[in-house]
Amino acid sequence: MNPTALRAALVIAAVYGHFLIFAQFAFVELLRAGGASATAERALLGVMAVAGVAGGFLAAWRGATPLGVRIALGVAAASAALAPVAGGTVVAGCGVAVASGVALGVATVSLAALLPGWCGVVWVGIGTGLGYASCNVPWVFTQAPAGQAWVAAGFAVVGVLAVPRGADWCGDKRAAVLPWWGVLAMFAALVWLDSAAFFIIQHVAEFKLGTWGDKLLWRNAAMHLGVAVAGGCWLARSGARYLPVAAWALLALAAVAVNAAASRSLAGWCYPAGVALYSTALVAWPGWFAGADGVRPAAWRAAVLFAVAGWLASANGIGMAQSLNRVPLSFVAAAGLVVIGVALFSSKNDRRAALGVAAVVLAAALGAAWAGKPLAPDAAARGRQVYLAEGCIHCHSQYIRPGSRDEEYWGSGRSIEDVRKGAPVLIGNRRQGPDLSTVGARRSGAWLRAHFLDPQLLVPGTTMPSYAPLFADSRGEALIAYLQATAVGWVNTSAGKAADWVPNRTAGAAPPADGQRLFARLCTACHGAEGRGDGALAANLAKRPANLVEGPFLWTAAPESRELRSARVIKFGIAGTDMPGHEVLSDAELLALTDQVLRLRKR
Repeated sequence: MNPTALRAALVIAAVYGHFLIFAQFAFVELLRAGGASATAERALLGVMAVAGVAGGFLAAWRGATPLGVRIALGVAAASAALAPVAGGTVVAGCGVAVASGVALGVATVSLAALLPGWCGVVWVGIGTGLGYASCNVPWVFTQAPAGQAWVAAGFAVVGVLAVPRGADWCGDKRAAVLPWWGVLAMFAALVWLDSAAFFIIQHVAEFKLGTWGDKLLWRNAAMHLGVAVAGGCWLARSGARYLPVAAWALLALAAVAVNAAASRSLAGWCYPAGVALYSTALVAWPGWFAGADGVRPAAWRAAVLFAVAGWLASANGIGMAQSLNRVPLSFVAAAGLVVIGVALFSSKNDRRAALGVAAVVLAAALGAAWAGKPLAPDAAARGRQVYLAEGCIHCHSQYIRPGSRDEEYWGSGRSIEDVRKGAPVLIGNRRQGPDLSTVGARRSGAWLRAHFLDPQLLVPGTTMPSYAPLFADSRGEALIAYLQATAVGWVNTSAGKAADWVPNRTAGAAPPADGQRLFARLCTACHGAEGRGDGALAANLAKRPANLVEGPFLWTAAPESRELRSARVIKFGIAGTDMPGHEVLSDAELLALTDQVLRLRKR
């Protein structure tokens, strides 16, 4: 075994592991736990991206060296380790964002340029696979944000220790496999599609449960490692022309499959495979396949590629997915047009392969439809018919009255012109239950399913009957798909309201007994009678409810404003999770329930 190549693979794994577990997960969650608004969060992520681009071009300008990689990883380790200590304030977050961005930019560009002098392309696949696999280890993936930050710091320290000495460029100039414009477009499309799909899956509980829920993490780790190694071997056998197209095909199949409950498990296999393939190619491309003849040219190619495809395309994909609760097929088609288009116009030999892959994806989509596995838009349309047939309109409205308290409870109202477009119009003639215009954003699919099956368990004393027979066939899932489809675009409105809301303390305080009563009625089904996250529904949710006694207290970590953040979570819920809001409780009731929840906590 080549010790230098092994050390190079460890550095790749360290860089990927740090980026994935800290920059994409822990940093964001620490900001939220510190009370940062959605606007501040987006701004700080933008700062990190700008710093990353600047760091990459700095490395290309100054020259990629092993010492530069060590220094960059040292800074990355320090910023991750200090993030939990510094807290989630905007000022501290800005410092961490700049330090992490510059460090990652320098490390990634320098590493991509130095790799051909350290190892063969197969080792790139091994290192990439190890990085992704490490982040999918359950102990790492399920850590609280502070713990993930420390793990990321550990990854970076391993990278510092593993950086090989010296970096002699091996071989002469390597011919460019594809035109440079095509490389940028192809990888930008892949990263954009991946980022959008990842954000949607991560924030739709059913998607997350079916693809990388806690029980599937070891499988995902093995898939990432195995496919990345296979991708390295494929690249070593001159397969660079075809690998990105295969990666898009796997991502496309995952996107098609994840939107339908019956085929969601397929997405859990295809998604990590597609990500592992293109990620391996992305790391290897500047040094082996972009026509570079030395470390400096490879570094400049890496700086441009990672700026366009890594930072900018990723941010754009996440931004476009903010208000979506399914992966649009238009996203899949747009990315496919770019990837296949590059293959078609770069070589005649690629045309057969690209068209063959496209045919496979199309056949799979048609096969799913033919087999009775409709995609989300079809399910939503059928769900609307179920809504009408079951007479939901007789107890629920779908019209938030502008200028009334409806907007405080359920979000901004639609214009009457928009409402009239329905056929039939579903305003509702009376309201014995809540308005359902935005319920799909305020309640997860798992919560809605549990409520339809046994309403009394979640809302004791409700007059709503059980609709369990709907789940004997596909009607129940279709109804849920319809309720979620009607709420697209409202999630960000909810987050904005939560960040600005402050309870009115002048209305009088409810006695502690009211808090105990409200907790027993509204919270025990998920959190359990003692608040330890072991309620009757806990095992049916994508992630077990929070242990209110021992934590980790992800959303209400800092003690100085814990009561306010806890009250906001109780009133508005947490978008993208199974935690519902309790919008119609009075401020006095919310404060009493908040006090009861905080009494359970171990200080």
